[in-house]
Amino acid sequence: MPKLRGNAEGTMDQKCRAGVPAKFIGMFPEGEEIVLWEPQGSNQPYLLLLQDRYFEETFDREYALADKASRQDLLRDALGHMESVKLDAAGRFVIPERYHGKAGFDKGGKLFFLANQSYMEIWPLPVWRAWENARRGAVSRFDYTPDPAWAPAPQEANDDSISS
Repeated sequence: MPKLRGNAEGTMDQKCRAGVPAKFIGMFPEGEEIVLWEPQGSNQPYLLLLQDRYFEETFDREYALADKASRQDLLRDALGHMESVKLDAAGRFVIPERYHGKAGFDKGGKLFFLANQSYMEIWPLPVWRAWENARRGAVSRFDYTPDPAWAPAPQEANDDSISS
Protein backbone atom coordinates (compact mmCIF):
# COMPACT_ATOMS: atom_id res chain seq x y z
CA MET A 1 0.00 0.00 0.00
CA PRO A 2 1.36 3.45 -0.85
CA LYS A 3 1.94 5.60 2.21
CA LEU A 4 -0.83 7.99 3.20
CA ARG A 5 0.39 11.56 3.65
CA GLY A 6 -1.27 14.94 3.98
CA ASN A 7 -4.70 16.09 5.04
CA ALA A 8 -8.02 17.22 3.62
CA GLU A 9 -11.39 18.45 4.80
CA GLY A 10 -14.70 16.72 4.16
CA THR A 11 -18.28 16.48 5.40
CA MET A 12 -20.56 13.88 6.94
CA ASP A 13 -23.85 14.22 5.06
CA GLN A 14 -27.37 13.90 6.47
CA LYS A 15 -27.33 10.14 5.70
CA CYS A 16 -24.20 9.76 7.90
CA ARG A 17 -21.92 9.16 4.93
CA ALA A 18 -18.40 10.51 4.84
CA GLY A 19 -16.34 10.47 1.69
CA VAL A 20 -12.68 9.61 1.52
CA PRO A 21 -11.13 12.79 0.11
CA ALA A 22 -10.35 12.50 -3.61
CA LYS A 23 -6.60 12.74 -3.08
CA PHE A 24 -6.71 9.56 -0.93
CA ILE A 25 -9.30 7.50 -2.79
CA GLY A 26 -6.72 5.35 -4.63
CA MET A 27 -5.05 4.38 -1.35
CA PHE A 28 -7.91 2.06 -0.45
CA PRO A 29 -8.31 -0.76 -3.01
CA GLU A 30 -11.83 -1.09 -4.40
CA GLY A 31 -13.87 -3.87 -2.83
CA GLU A 32 -11.46 -4.41 0.07
CA GLU A 33 -12.90 -4.20 3.56
CA ILE A 34 -11.82 -1.18 5.50
CA VAL A 35 -11.83 -0.89 9.27
CA LEU A 36 -13.36 2.09 11.03
CA TRP A 37 -11.94 1.97 14.55
CA GLU A 38 -12.59 4.04 17.66
CA PRO A 39 -9.33 4.26 19.64
CA GLN A 40 -9.87 4.04 23.36
CA GLY A 41 -8.72 6.81 25.66
CA SER A 42 -9.96 10.13 26.88
CA ASN A 43 -7.59 12.09 24.65
CA GLN A 44 -8.57 10.44 21.36
CA PRO A 45 -11.64 12.21 19.94
CA TYR A 46 -11.27 10.75 16.46
CA LEU A 47 -11.88 7.63 14.40
CA LEU A 48 -9.32 5.69 12.36
CA LEU A 49 -9.85 4.41 8.85
CA LEU A 50 -7.44 1.71 7.73
CA GLN A 51 -7.18 -1.37 5.58
CA ASP A 52 -8.43 -4.54 7.24
CA ARG A 53 -5.15 -6.38 6.74
CA TYR A 54 -3.19 -3.55 8.39
CA PHE A 55 -5.58 -3.63 11.37
CA GLU A 56 -5.14 -7.41 11.63
CA GLU A 57 -1.34 -7.21 11.43
CA THR A 58 -1.24 -4.54 14.13
CA PHE A 59 -3.68 -6.41 16.36
CA ASP A 60 -1.82 -9.73 15.94
CA ARG A 61 1.50 -8.08 16.82
CA GLU A 62 0.07 -6.36 19.92
CA TYR A 63 -1.73 -9.54 21.01
CA ALA A 64 1.48 -11.57 20.74
CA LEU A 65 3.36 -9.01 22.86
CA ALA A 66 0.67 -8.70 25.53
CA ASP A 67 0.83 -10.73 28.69
CA LYS A 68 -2.05 -13.07 29.45
CA ALA A 69 -3.71 -10.62 31.85
CA SER A 70 -3.71 -7.81 29.23
CA ARG A 71 -5.08 -9.83 26.31
CA GLN A 72 -8.76 -9.54 27.34
CA ASP A 73 -8.45 -5.74 27.56
CA LEU A 74 -6.76 -5.71 24.16
CA LEU A 75 -9.61 -7.75 22.68
CA ARG A 76 -12.18 -5.33 24.12
CA ASP A 77 -10.31 -2.18 23.14
CA ALA A 78 -9.49 -3.29 19.61
CA LEU A 79 -12.12 -5.68 18.34
CA GLY A 80 -14.96 -4.34 20.46
CA HIS A 81 -14.61 -0.84 19.02
CA MET A 82 -14.26 -1.41 15.29
CA GLU A 83 -16.58 -1.75 12.32
CA SER A 84 -15.87 -3.16 8.87
CA VAL A 85 -17.03 -0.72 6.20
CA LYS A 86 -16.91 -0.69 2.42
CA LEU A 87 -16.51 2.29 0.17
CA ASP A 88 -19.27 2.87 -2.36
CA ALA A 89 -18.49 3.82 -5.98
CA ALA A 90 -18.10 7.48 -4.92
CA GLY A 91 -15.63 6.61 -2.14
CA ARG A 92 -18.15 7.13 0.66
CA PHE A 93 -18.74 5.04 3.77
CA VAL A 94 -21.29 5.26 6.56
CA ILE A 95 -20.24 6.38 10.01
CA PRO A 96 -22.38 4.13 12.26
CA GLU A 97 -24.88 5.67 14.68
CA ARG A 98 -22.88 4.67 17.74
CA TYR A 99 -20.18 7.17 16.80
CA HIS A 100 -22.56 10.09 16.32
CA GLY A 101 -22.08 12.73 18.94
CA LYS A 102 -18.63 11.36 19.81
CA ALA A 103 -16.57 14.51 20.13
CA GLY A 104 -18.73 16.33 17.61
CA PHE A 105 -19.38 13.81 14.82
CA ASP A 106 -22.73 15.18 13.67
CA LYS A 107 -24.86 14.79 10.56
CA GLY A 108 -23.86 17.52 8.14
CA GLY A 109 -20.73 18.29 10.18
CA LYS A 110 -17.35 19.18 8.77
CA LEU A 111 -14.60 16.57 9.02
CA PHE A 112 -10.81 16.67 8.95
CA PHE A 113 -8.88 13.73 7.46
CA LEU A 114 -5.26 13.39 8.58
CA ALA A 115 -3.22 10.78 6.72
CA ASN A 116 -0.67 9.00 8.85
CA GLN A 117 1.38 6.58 6.72
CA SER A 118 -0.90 3.51 6.78
CA TYR A 119 -4.15 4.87 8.24
CA MET A 120 -6.27 7.99 8.33
CA GLU A 121 -7.51 9.83 11.38
CA ILE A 122 -10.99 11.31 10.98
CA TRP A 123 -11.78 14.24 13.26
CA PRO A 124 -14.73 16.61 13.56
CA LEU A 125 -13.12 19.74 12.06
CA PRO A 126 -13.83 22.09 15.03
CA VAL A 127 -12.42 19.50 17.46
CA TRP A 128 -9.28 19.08 15.31
CA ARG A 129 -8.69 22.83 15.24
CA ALA A 130 -9.15 23.19 19.01
CA TRP A 131 -6.96 20.16 19.72
CA GLU A 132 -4.18 21.38 17.44
CA ASN A 133 -4.26 24.87 18.95
CA ALA A 134 -4.08 23.44 22.48
CA ARG A 135 -1.36 20.95 21.58
CA ARG A 136 0.84 23.38 19.74
CA GLY A 137 0.20 26.51 21.70
CA ALA A 138 1.04 29.63 19.80
CA VAL A 139 3.98 28.13 17.91
CA SER A 140 4.48 24.82 16.13
CA ARG A 141 7.83 23.07 16.17
CA PHE A 142 7.78 23.57 12.41
CA ASP A 143 6.90 27.27 12.39
CA TYR A 144 9.64 29.38 10.89
CA THR A 145 10.53 32.44 12.88
CA PRO A 146 13.17 34.55 11.14
CA ASP A 147 16.26 35.67 13.04
CA PRO A 148 15.69 39.26 14.25
CA ALA A 149 19.12 40.19 12.85
CA TRP A 150 17.68 39.66 9.37
CA ALA A 151 14.60 41.83 9.98
CA PRO A 152 14.56 45.15 8.13
CA ALA A 153 15.40 48.15 10.27
CA PRO A 154 12.40 50.29 11.23
CA GLN A 155 12.09 53.38 9.09
CA GLU A 156 12.95 56.56 10.96
CA ALA A 157 10.56 59.47 10.88
CA ASN A 158 11.43 62.25 8.45
CA ASP A 159 12.22 65.53 10.23
CA ASP A 160 10.07 67.42 7.69
CA SER A 161 6.99 65.47 8.74
CA ILE A 162 7.23 66.44 12.40
CA SER A 163 4.99 69.33 13.30
CA SER A 164 5.54 71.59 16.27
